[in-house]
Amino acid sequence: MGFGSVFAAVIISLTIFFVIGSVTLTIANYWMTIDETREKCLEALLERSLTSIKINSIQPDVVNNAVSTIYIEVLNDGKTSINVVDFSKMDIILEYTSNVTDERRILWLPYKQSGQTDGWRVEDAYTRFNTSEVINPINIVNSSGQWDPDEILKIKIQLSSTNLVRAKSGDSILILVSTPNAVKSTRLYVFS
Repeated sequence: MGFGSVFAAVIISLTIFFVIGSVTLTIANYWMTIDETREKCLEALLERSLTSIKINSIQPDVVNNAVSTIYIEVLNDGKTSINVVDFSKMDIILEYTSNVTDERRILWLPYKQSGQTDGWRVEDAYTRFNTSEVINPINIVNSSGQWDPDEILKIKIQLSSTNLVRAKSGDSILILVSTPNAVKSTRLYVFS
């Protein structure tokens, strides 16, 4: 074997080692990505399994057989806190009979802390024992604090004149509240 053959064999060997090394690194990165994704999914599932809310009460403000304002109290009866900055990721959905069209409607309401119509805002937060919250107190103005376990949010839903709820005897409102991680609670209110 001449020098040229040895040189070619060394180059081929180095190329093979380089290809094997590149493939090995690619496979290792792939498995690391899968492991990170799996870990994130498990964390999300754990958080979701520890989150629980319950609509404790619905208090519609009835004027002339119509409702434009509804107060609800929602208890965080889970084990996770929800940051005030994440309230905009929560959903409130109403199913009701329209006072305008007399038809059943479904209306999604966004978080509007400024109090605009066709939205919802937090009026107050307190513990299930009706005392002021102490841990991570909610400050809406500064968008700080957390809705912690065993705390109740008093929420005001404000509807526009085109979305008034009909409030005749037998009519109903179904309210769904959903957290940022899609845990939900529903409650039915029937007018008498």
